[in-house]
Amino acid sequence: MSTADRRPSRGRRAAGFTVLEMVVTTAILGLTTLVIERTITSAMDAERSMRAVRNTADRCQAAAYHLRDEVTGARRLFQADAVGTAYLAKLGVPVAMPMLTGSRLPIFDETKSLGPDTAGSPKTGNILFFVRDADPIPCIANPATKKIRLIDAYRFVCFYLTVSPKTLVAGGPPALELVEWKSERFPSYAQVMAITTGSEKVNVVKDLYARHNIDYLWDLTKPVTTAFFAIDGAGNVNASPTNPSQIPEDLNVSTRGRFVAANLGIARTDMTSKMRQPVFTVDDPASWTPHGFEVKIASPSGARRVWLRLTIEQQASKGRIPAHQTTIVATTRDT
Repeated sequence: MSTADRRPSRGRRAAGFTVLEMVVTTAILGLTTLVIERTITSAMDAERSMRAVRNTADRCQAAAYHLRDEVTGARRLFQADAVGTAYLAKLGVPVAMPMLTGSRLPIFDETKSLGPDTAGSPKTGNILFFVRDADPIPCIANPATKKIRLIDAYRFVCFYLTVSPKTLVAGGPPALELVEWKSERFPSYAQVMAITTGSEKVNVVKDLYARHNIDYLWDLTKPVTTAFFAIDGAGNVNASPTNPSQIPEDLNVSTRGRFVAANLGIARTDMTSKMRQPVFTVDDPASWTPHGFEVKIASPSGARRVWLRLTIEQQASKGRIPAHQTTIVATTRDT
């Protein structure tokens, strides 16, 4: 028998897979991979959606509580009248964060408790503008005895909407941001002028000007054209009010944008979405929309009630944009 005859015979299968088997195996592996990929993607999308839902809820509620705490300390609220609009026009709003076109101050509804507007009588706005106490300013009234006087001071505070340059929702417009703007401190004109000892008044004014970088005293009760009184380093207070060109921002306390840096935005008004519909205003959406920030102020002075609605959203995945809405009420001692 030859060597070839003694070599063990090999079956056909020992030669490898057939083309058909390779095709079937590849198809099964591809299908399995696709199913696994889709399952993982769906799980990740669900996780992103849940995370976005939690994030919008937490951020929205925290911001609403912050708004409530800020406005609760208001000494003076502004509305859409001659006084309020004149003060608003003086704010040194950053050029990069202008107020959203069409934004408006609310109008006080002094005869009613809180509730939606009446058709034909719009009261709701989307700017919250007020004055609140700042920390009292310690001033040296008598250098020889080291006597200190604490002078009351105020800040202007404004929350308003602006268009961010950042787009957060795929295929959507640029995100809306809620800006928190705060002014420099303005000492109380009434308190400084009530100091009966002339030398102490001069020393206090000198200290305000030189050590605390204050240029104006402010009268809480007056309109913007007659409320500011210039001071100088010699301790003088102008007898006549000065109409300042601008109420400057204090960059040390202004937080400016609250949401966009965290990939959140104020939800735009959408009448097809229950979460994004206005709550207070009954204006025709074709003429005015507040977007996700509504401000309603009711009740008489001394016990104003401020009703706030805040709605924010975040892109979770394509087609999924969770939004959260919070309404909250604050009571102020507005004068």
